[in-house]
Amino acid sequence: MPTGFSYLDNYEAMIKRFDIPQLFLNTVICIIGASILSFAVSLPASFSFAKLHFPFRNALRTLMIATLIVPAITFIVPSYVMMANWELTNTYRAIILLWGATAVPSNIFLLSSLMRGIPNEVLEAARLDGAGYLETLRRVVIPLSAPGIITITIFNVTTWWNDLLIPLIFMQSDEKMTVTVGVATVVGRRSTDFPLLLTGLLFSSIPPMVIYIVLQRTIRRGLVIGAVR
Repeated sequence: MPTGFSYLDNYEAMIKRFDIPQLFLNTVICIIGASILSFAVSLPASFSFAKLHFPFRNALRTLMIATLIVPAITFIVPSYVMMANWELTNTYRAIILLWGATAVPSNIFLLSSLMRGIPNEVLEAARLDGAGYLETLRRVVIPLSAPGIITITIFNVTTWWNDLLIPLIFMQSDEKMTVTVGVATVVGRRSTDFPLLLTGLLFSSIPPMVIYIVLQRTIRRGLVIGAVR
């Protein structure tokens, strides 16, 4: 019979085996960069699809959204070849580019639907005040779309935080690996330390849980803001 139990051994082993702050920092750097890149592309595109009239607008939007049905695994080999040619493998920039690019279609799908609910009278008033395209986007459209933008950001962040495939393939350095990749290294080919693995999974799940708990009201508001016009 065991004489006692120690509940902290696996936490101590995890802290000694991995540089936990560095893993979190690597993941946060990639997430921030990918968020900036994805919204820099998707916000103007969504506004254009929602409120501007130009040739083939609906066809282009449909084509963009259709890319959502293509499995991400089909892009791995050409993406790796491209990043290798650009000498971006094993860098943060590779993860940022791939995460940001893959988030653009879903961002446009959700944001363009949201921005269609913005009254045209508000945009017309901004034009009469002399606001151009970028000024209207910055001062009118983005503030009115803020709850939806925050909700999309939360979904993107949790998706990227849990992503294993892209960081595992494009980031070979132990100093630059993300949290999920660090946890995955616990799994061995012949044997696996399951208590340590579960401890790592608990560590990696804490930030998404905190985000959902703290921002749950914003998430609910962002999900329904475009439902009623």
